[in-house]
Amino acid sequence: MLLKRIHAPSLQEAISKVEKECGKDALVVKTMHTSRGITIVAGQQQKALSHARRTRQSTSKSSHRWTRGFADLAAAATQQGVTATVLEAIENALIGTGVHLDRPGDPALPGISSRILKSLIKTEDLNLLEHRVLAFAGPTGVGKTTTLAKLAAQAVKERGETVAIMTTDTYRIAAVEQLRAFADMLSTPFEVAFTPLDLRRALHRHSQADRIFIDTTGHGPFDRDAITNLRGTLHGSDPSVVLCLTASTRHRDGLAILEGYSPVNPVSAIITKWDETEAPGETLSLLVEQGIAVSQITTGQRVPEDILPANPGALASSMFSLS
Repeated sequence: MLLKRIHAPSLQEAISKVEKECGKDALVVKTMHTSRGITIVAGQQQKALSHARRTRQSTSKSSHRWTRGFADLAAAATQQGVTATVLEAIENALIGTGVHLDRPGDPALPGISSRILKSLIKTEDLNLLEHRVLAFAGPTGVGKTTTLAKLAAQAVKERGETVAIMTTDTYRIAAVEQLRAFADMLSTPFEVAFTPLDLRRALHRHSQADRIFIDTTGHGPFDRDAITNLRGTLHGSDPSVVLCLTASTRHRDGLAILEGYSPVNPVSAIITKWDETEAPGETLSLLVEQGIAVSQITTGQRVPEDILPANPGALASSMFSLS
């Protein structure tokens, strides 16, 4: 998501120009009164890109030269994995905010940069009623099953909700038994669905549950047939699909995953294994650039402790070493 500075004599005209240039769902980062009238810093929510275009973007290296004041902060954020595209958007938004970009050392710069990044991070609350049925999708090894267990345990133990757990992952017997044992510990129903009809019948049997969690088989992003079959399995059940991505996912690989799983229309992403990388900003930047909401962050293997709701302020602060 790239930010634009839009000037107009009045607020009404400025809003009209924002809608024209960035769309009616534009994200407004800052509104300022100037001697010329009104200046609005806003960005356009990005649509899904084709795989070819995403690949070109991810492989092209930025030739951007940072302002003197922003250079050190940009270098530190780059070490956290924040991409040049996101940093350029932040630097553009800083112009005119009063911070000194012509020389290093402005103490206000990290905090303002963090607030700008915070405004760019979208989040999604999975506890809303519209997400009563959740299906976890993503490549193998990203932690879908453990993440499901954490959210199910929170629903039962912390909120007192009734829960049903289901799986369509019949390829991994160990995963089925792991979920079965976990469901037994929570005293919740557990179902294995071998076909789309099995899944619909199981959902009907447990239609009175407050929450239903569905585990799915992991597939590589280029296995189009498998992902198409996954879409067919979930079709008619209407779950909210959550895409799981590890915090160590490389930007280019992440683009391929988003493209590959686009047929199942994920409502948000969970960044898993945040504790297993020194540069989680690459995955976070990817989701910011593509306008995809983050719902949760997982930080270890403990169930249910090691999972947190995505907090834009905390995530942004961590990218600039403020927390």
